[in-house]
Amino acid sequence: MMAILYVDVSSGDDYLAQPAIGQYLSTYFITNPKFNDEVIFFYRPKTPIIICGVNQNVYSEVDLAYCKAHGIKIARRGAGGGAVYVDPGNLTYCFVDNDDSHHYLDFKHYAQNAIATLKDLGVDAAMTGRNDLTVDGKKFSGMSALKIGNRFSTGGTLMVDVDLDNASRALRPPKSKMASKGVKSVHSRVTNLRPYFSSHYQNMTLSQLQTKFLLKLFHTTNLNQIPTYVMTDEDWRAIEKAATKKFGDQKWIMGEQTTDMYYHSQHFAGVGTVEISFSVDSGVLTHAKVFGDFNKMNGNLHQIETQLIGTPYNTASLTEAFTQGDVAQNIGNIEPASLAEMLIDQQFADKATIN
Repeated sequence: MMAILYVDVSSGDDYLAQPAIGQYLSTYFITNPKFNDEVIFFYRPKTPIIICGVNQNVYSEVDLAYCKAHGIKIARRGAGGGAVYVDPGNLTYCFVDNDDSHHYLDFKHYAQNAIATLKDLGVDAAMTGRNDLTVDGKKFSGMSALKIGNRFSTGGTLMVDVDLDNASRALRPPKSKMASKGVKSVHSRVTNLRPYFSSHYQNMTLSQLQTKFLLKLFHTTNLNQIPTYVMTDEDWRAIEKAATKKFGDQKWIMGEQTTDMYYHSQHFAGVGTVEISFSVDSGVLTHAKVFGDFNKMNGNLHQIETQLIGTPYNTASLTEAFTQGDVAQNIGNIEPASLAEMLIDQQFADKATIN
């Protein structure tokens, strides 16, 4: 049976003040040859941060003016999934594992310890939808995945004392995504966990929650019995050097701000929200850019965009372009005709994203 190693990142508090370093941790544990087995680590941000998925449009997902005025930093992770707001009231857990063809994108498998731990604390937590953890119908965690070679990471958030007003005002997901959840705002959809803790645990700290999580995962009552790796100065220096090169690059974080004529989005069950910014001239697409919160982070979206440019703006031609763009391989299990219809049908226009 493969061993699980707990990696203690508490020695890197000064480094973790940089959002880019927090986003690079998974990549480090995936790619560094000293970590061969399954790894579990925790990340707690030092300041408020919006973390966008690798394929998301920052300009449509985030109220940048609000973030600037309130000192909320913007970061981008290497994994797919949607934008999340995190602050010191949030504890993120992350597993890094080898792909044995059983558990990659199996969010339920990696969420089960979080759910079991929370049930011990009196929280009736459950997994709903593709990758959400909820209580009382409200979300406290969204899970994402990153795969490099034969290793991947999967993690989620444990919102305990997060500033929900900040989260609601800083995030502005597409209307199609909110409609798919049956809610009208971020605030109505998310919750902190503390109100659901039983009376005995009402004053629990995030450090104590982390301990509970670990003891449950390793089936022990003694932290000293848990196999632990403590991060060294050498580790942190290597992480800082690599992290700032990509995850600290503002061009990569912010991405392309499009000025297209149209911006359509649709939520597809089991895949996520797909957003396409595009322009049409004389009945032909002259530009197209694909965004989304789908978890397939390494798909070739440029292949789809290239096929769309120069395509006549009609259902049959667009369907063929999406087919040639290999949507299943590059985004997920969506019929090309459904994406073509999304571009044609004005009900999928998301005007809020182009303000």
